[in-house]
Amino acid sequence: MPRKIIAHVIAVLFLVPAVLSWSQAVSQPADATTIACRALEAHTDDGLKVTIVVFHQRDAAARSQLAALLREHSGEMVELQAGDGVWRQARLVRLKSCFGRGLLMLPAPAPVANRGEFTLRIPAK
Repeated sequence: MPRKIIAHVIAVLFLVPAVLSWSQAVSQPADATTIACRALEAHTDDGLKVTIVVFHQRDAAARSQLAALLREHSGEMVELQAGDGVWRQARLVRLKSCFGRGLLMLPAPAPVANRGEFTLRIPAK
């Protein structure tokens, strides 16, 4: 009996990393682009059940990358992941009057607050 238990423990130890890496691959498509962002403002309208988030890149080194993504993908559906780890769909809009700033529109409630950080994921075309 103890040998069977040991065999099961060894099998689990070898399978858990494989399952975890598979689940991460499923949740993050290999061809998607991600960038760390920071919300400048987040507003929710409970009547319309919509949240808007004005944001920019979290790290200054990613400024040009975000600017290019905003130009290329404005008007498209993207995903964002806040502190709770849930990926949510949102509509991405480039704010033409504010260089390097974007706007996300998504269903309420707001997943991020003012100055909150999140990851933006843009699926490959």
